[in-house]
Formats: sequence, C-alpha cells, structure tokens
Amino acid sequence: MSSLSARTRLRQIAVGLYLCWLVAVVLSMFGRFTAFPTLEAVRLGMVVGAGVFTVIGAGQILRNLGERAKKRF
Repeated sequence: MSSLSARTRLRQIAVGLYLCWLVAVVLSMFGRFTAFPTLEAVRLGMVVGAGVFTVIGAGQILRNLGERAKKRF
C-alpha cells in the first residue's frame, strides 16, 4: 500500500481533473470549428470547470489579501 500524503493525493486528483477539463475544451473547439460532433456533456464539463477555476482563483485572491492585511497590522 502506498503512503501518499493527503496533500499529494489531492494534488494528483486536481491535476487529473484539470487534464479532463483541457480535453473538454479541445473537444469543444473541434466541435465548433470542424465537423466533429460535440456532446452536451463536453459543454457542461467545460462550463463547470471554468466555474470551479473562478471560485478557486477568487479564494486564492481573498486569502492573499487577508495575509497582506495581517502583515500590515
């Protein structure tokens, strides 16, 4: 049994989900600009992924602002 830390496992899962999102973006582009059919699940995955990235990015910005505020005071 492997002894990976929770942080390492979480990072692996995040990278895997990111790669799935990239595949969804590429498939969506193929569907838009070629005769390749686009599935509704691809569009949904792309939109959900973009929403998750937005929430994570906003959380990181807020966390950094909080850390800066703590350093000032």
